[in-house]
Amino acid sequence: KDFFLEGLGPSTIVGSAAFNLLMIIAVCIVAIPDGEVRRIKEMTVYICTASWSVFAYLWLLVILLLISPHVVEVWEGVLTFLCFPILTFLAFACDKGWIGGKAVDRHHRSLEDMTEAELAEAFAELRKTHGSNLSNEHAARLLAAQTRKPVSRATYRSH
Repeated sequence: KDFFLEGLGPSTIVGSAAFNLLMIIAVCIVAIPDGEVRRIKEMTVYICTASWSVFAYLWLLVILLLISPHVVEVWEGVLTFLCFPILTFLAFACDKGWIGGKAVDRHHRSLEDMTEAELAEAFAELRKTHGSNLSNEHAARLLAAQTRKPVSRATYRSH
């Protein structure tokens, strides 16, 4: 039960992936209104996924042309399949700041997600910054304003 390389299989996979990549980029470019600019905010996640994309094509070349020319062995398929959960975990780790050194920013966390200890620490920081006589109600309003997620302009377009 050998899996032999034929022209249609790998070409279909590579062609489909390339088409998807190019179409996604094209749609993203066309969706941005004239005169506006978008920037990548999570550069570590972008670098992680872009690196794995390049690695995937190189790995495909290595297994199909160097390790076992024109034959896909079971261990190669299993190893290739296992790369996806690794990529998923690494992208998640980059997003969480575990890789890349980016600390979790409390200003973009909702109040509901904060633990009691984090809330107490945030209130203490507010009192240190704005004075110890800051009332609980005023401190809560300040903290709510600081932790409120930025609203996208798309929010206003939907109404």
